[in-house]
Amino acid sequence: MGTTPQTLLSDALLTLLRAGPPADEREARERLAQIVDHIRPRGRAERARGGPRLREVLRQLAEDALVKAGFRALIQTLLSSTSHRMLYATAGITHGEGLLGGLGRRLVGRLLPPAVDEGVLGDVLMHVFDEAGDHEWLEQLDEADWRLLFDAAGVDEAEFEPIERHVRNELLESLRLISVQLAALGADATLVRYLPALARRESPFLAQSEEVRVFLSNAPTLAVADSAAAVLDARQIQVLLSQCSEYAAQVRRRSHEAGVSVDLVYLLARIEDSIERMQLLLGLACSPSAPAPAERRQAIARFIVLLVRAEGRRYSLRDQFVGALQLVARRVTEHASRSGEHYVSANRAQFLHMFRAASGAGLIIAAMALNKILLTGLELPLAWAALAYSLNYGLGFVLVHLCGFTIATKQPAVTAATLASAVDPNESREERIDALTSLAAEVSRTQWISIVGNVVVGFTTALAIALGLHALDVNPVSADKGDRLLHELDPVRSLALLHAAIAGVYLFFSGLISGYFDNLCIYHRVPDRVRRLRRLARVIGAARVDSLARYVEHNLGALVGNFLFGCLLGSTGVVGKLLGLPLDIRHVAFASANLAYGLEAQEFGVVWQVAVNSAFGVVCIGAVNLAVSFALALRTALYSREVDPVQTSGLIGSIFRRFLVGPRDFFLPPRDGKPGARQG
Repeated sequence: MGTTPQTLLSDALLTLLRAGPPADEREARERLAQIVDHIRPRGRAERARGGPRLREVLRQLAEDALVKAGFRALIQTLLSSTSHRMLYATAGITHGEGLLGGLGRRLVGRLLPPAVDEGVLGDVLMHVFDEAGDHEWLEQLDEADWRLLFDAAGVDEAEFEPIERHVRNELLESLRLISVQLAALGADATLVRYLPALARRESPFLAQSEEVRVFLSNAPTLAVADSAAAVLDARQIQVLLSQCSEYAAQVRRRSHEAGVSVDLVYLLARIEDSIERMQLLLGLACSPSAPAPAERRQAIARFIVLLVRAEGRRYSLRDQFVGALQLVARRVTEHASRSGEHYVSANRAQFLHMFRAASGAGLIIAAMALNKILLTGLELPLAWAALAYSLNYGLGFVLVHLCGFTIATKQPAVTAATLASAVDPNESREERIDALTSLAAEVSRTQWISIVGNVVVGFTTALAIALGLHALDVNPVSADKGDRLLHELDPVRSLALLHAAIAGVYLFFSGLISGYFDNLCIYHRVPDRVRRLRRLARVIGAARVDSLARYVEHNLGALVGNFLFGCLLGSTGVVGKLLGLPLDIRHVAFASANLAYGLEAQEFGVVWQVAVNSAFGVVCIGAVNLAVSFALALRTALYSREVDPVQTSGLIGSIFRRFLVGPRDFFLPPRDGKPGARQG
């Protein structure tokens, strides 16, 4: 890249900047795109600083009359010859196309770049700022930089007045478009279902549309750049928009008890985005334009960055997927967090109850582990083997839940959501950390006593079964099979830890599945539908039907989550064989039972190092199960609530200090029975 002695800019860029006025909008668009391509920062570090070439262009705008004239001609041509209203009304606002529709549209846009429509400012921005990170270096411009750009564009000079009238008119027309869309969104049947008052009284969604119509009917006489009447009075519209926001907030609160659908999630997002955009447009259209005050310039600068970001990421697959995940995950994790509250022991009674529930699960797990070994010995065809293993695990986990027992490793997927829900944005960082630390101590003691119940009882029960069958001269586990069982627990010479991580991912999925079906049950009012089963009521009685409806309301998610979790565990090994990949699962409770069966099959004749190594493998498998499922669940729960990591920074250190001061809190409930009591 060549340079002149006076500047870091290339000769080609200087030529573009000093060129005369463009012939038309197309030439202006192409020239501006070339300029941006020249000054665009190279790499993330340069982009974070705003870029040296951009700073040099700003200096040239202030010092070089030809550069300033060329830049002014480009900007004024593009602003005066294009339509802005669709850009202002749609850029950055959630679409109603849903996850799959949005992904499909964006994928097509990535594979086959869209054509640029002549005379549309949105397409100009997308063509000029065609990299997803362009908004990042624009954000680095400070107030002085933006002042140079506005001055170079001539926004305070008489020649800019026709352009100012055009821009203001486009702002007002975009306001009309969003107002009509917001009225339609407020009349959607999905919204009215949660808030019937919208259908029984005058809706602010419809009222704001009428108010905007009246407001705009006076706009032609008021939208004059040099008129004092240009400061439009939109206070009534602001009041109605505030009422719309409150109605949307009421629907959100109502959805916590009544469930939520993906349609409602997108609908609320579109309503909130539309209200925010209308307020922004009103602020821009109703402020004086000449001379432009500093506040208005800053607002315009923020709006420009917003538009550049929205158009540059119009076809971003990641934005569509992550945005949908964030919207839906919050609803799912909120239901999961309610389940997680049952796995937090604040007193001795809850602590002992959790141990008994985990011990009961250990009895069933020992039988499930033996059944899995017997099914493996049948050497079934792969499809039938996957079905048999899945039913063994799935029905076994359902039985555990029906009996009121608990699987320790399923707790992190729901307790992580409970921890995330404890983050109160209205509290100080220190208060949040303290609350999370106390809750973490309660979760910790519940978690470890559950593992003890699962593992110890599972091991002893499996050992008792094996010894009992041996006494009857029945040996379901051969010596070779026992050797393989012990080898599969080796944390170093086998893939036990990788397989434990896979099981941890499944544990995380099971928590999401449970939350999803709990939400689905409430949203579709399944309990009320069960109560309307008249034939069933005639057979078992209305009282039993009502009891069944209540049970479904509180347990459907857990039942489905447990069964599908079992299916995931049972089918992974078979899928691995089909794909030729070393896929399998290791679950700590089943690992402890397999340890017992393996030792008994070897008639306890293994060297002590093998026994110790296998037992250590069980511990490692449990640690990986818990760590993976908890980390994924906590990350999803925090992300779904848009919790900044800064808000929870220092949590690990706080937990460690709390452990040093009162380690008893992490293993035993408080002596006085009060939650979170510290013991020094």
